Amino acid sequence: MRLAALATGMFLALTGFAAAQAFETPQDLLTAFYEPYFSDDFPEDEVQFRSAALQALYDNDALVTPEGEMGALSFDPYIDGQDYEITDFEIGAPGIAGDYASADVTFKNFGEPRSLTYELVLENGGWKIDDVVSTNPDNPYRLSEIFAEAAALYN
Repeated sequence: MRLAALATGMFLALTGFAAAQAFETPQDLLTAFYEPYFSDDFPEDEVQFRSAALQALYDNDALVTPEGEMGALSFDPYIDGQDYEITDFEIGAPGIAGDYASADVTFKNFGEPRSLTYELVLENGGWKIDDVVSTNPDNPYRLSEIFAEAAALYN
């Protein structure tokens, strides 16, 4: 029992330390970003994963959304759904061009295949999520466009 508690404590300490560090590769970023979907231990906020531009979209959405309203996102764009049971998770080899990269993430959510393309940017010495694109036929979207459409409703 003590060994399990010690192991859990060390894991939490190490993951907390890793979360505070810059993500050296796109794979490091996406692996850390998706880890909570497997552990159900989500951070209070996801600022560490977002580029300044993406964070500004989240901040603006919170600012312009009337009190009591939902905001731009009615689903989790990182799983292309509201609930999750992720299996067969894979991060494709990223294409890197200077301070920009894109990487495909594929998985099954409740047995349904999902494919997302992450557009990433190198900021402050680490990789950050700048945008997410889904080309799934049932729900194609670009995260930044969802925020832009919602902001236009309130401006």
